[in-house]
Amino acid sequence: MSTATARPATATPATDDGDGTVGDPRPSRARRLWAGSWRLGVALLTGLIAFAVVWPSTDMSGWSDARVGASIVGDVLAGSAALGLVPFRHRAPFAVTLVVVGLASFSTLAVGAAALAVVSLATRRRSGEIVAAGVVFVGATVVAELLVFRSWEDGWSAGWAAVALAVVALAYALLALVGVVVGSRRALIASLRERALLVERDQVLREERARDGERAHLAREMHDVLGHRLSLVALHAGALEYRGRDLDPDETVAAAAVVRAEAHSALSDLRDVLGVLRDPEAGGASEVTVTAPPQPTMRELDALVEEAREAGSPVTSVIDDAARSAEVPTAVGRHAYRIVQEALTNARRHAPGQPVRVTVSVEAAPTDVVRIRVTNPAPHGPSDAARGGHGLAGLAERARLVDGRFRAGSDGDDFVVEADLPWTR
Repeated sequence: MSTATARPATATPATDDGDGTVGDPRPSRARRLWAGSWRLGVALLTGLIAFAVVWPSTDMSGWSDARVGASIVGDVLAGSAALGLVPFRHRAPFAVTLVVVGLASFSTLAVGAAALAVVSLATRRRSGEIVAAGVVFVGATVVAELLVFRSWEDGWSAGWAAVALAVVALAYALLALVGVVVGSRRALIASLRERALLVERDQVLREERARDGERAHLAREMHDVLGHRLSLVALHAGALEYRGRDLDPDETVAAAAVVRAEAHSALSDLRDVLGVLRDPEAGGASEVTVTAPPQPTMRELDALVEEAREAGSPVTSVIDDAARSAEVPTAVGRHAYRIVQEALTNARRHAPGQPVRVTVSVEAAPTDVVRIRVTNPAPHGPSDAARGGHGLAGLAERARLVDGRFRAGSDGDDFVVEADLPWTR
């Protein structure tokens, strides 16, 4: 029997995965390369725009040529270093972000790299890292303005300095907020994907359990049907073996005809059930869909008992008219039929030629109950019937399927099979 194996559900961490697709657990190398390239390109373009806007508008009238050259070269070098570090932010996001935001305080070219690093760090949604990076960013900006750009020499007042720092802090806060929102969205999508995977896996397991249950049901049917058929074959074959010389030709032909007919019926039943049990994954193009044969009901109990009598078993039966009515649910009637069938098969197998009594009645209670009792003389010595073989275990399972009660065992000199199968009108 083939069973489908459900893959365990996996969720992508809600961090900047750098592949350009939120929650994609296994991006291809080409997608990762493209995602990293366009992000780096946007950061470079942003830095170039900032560089082109800030430096031409900066008042450098009091600066010496050396200071101007050193400032521009330092800006370019710091920006290049920041852009070179950005691709490594996935390996050490916190450390890389601290270095990049520090460089961005001294370099306009590094502004885009700093924005990308801050957003990437904030997607992790770790408040300690976000605050620490913000403190470094603001602190490095103050140091740069005081020591490198020497803003006090340009006549900056304390008010303008406070406004500038507030703008810097606000810009950082907006970048961090964007990162937190992106991280939250990624976490939500990852959670939804994980939930979808769990639902899919649960659906696969439910379908597999349903298939296993149906196959187990068909296996019980096969055991009961084939056991009954083959017991008849064995009975008549035994008669031909031990009484072949005593039988006249007509009796021999009749017994052989029964053996042939029952063997043919057993093969037909086996073919039908195996067709239903066929593994659909192994069927391929030649797979044939087979419909399960019609299931018996309690209306066929008389025919079942008559068949046992014709096979040579001395069977007496007491079956209520209510048991033959259509009021008994189909499932209960099918299980009742199979229980009687298996009990007759066990009696024929373990106590051949001994009298068998079958009693089937319907009794009203808080719920209606089909009561079944099949008795035959207990076999001498150990036997499968006395120990309880697979057939009796299957009958107990049938009773449990309808919340019924089943018992099989010796009762004095008799072996008794009893079952109560309840149902509600």
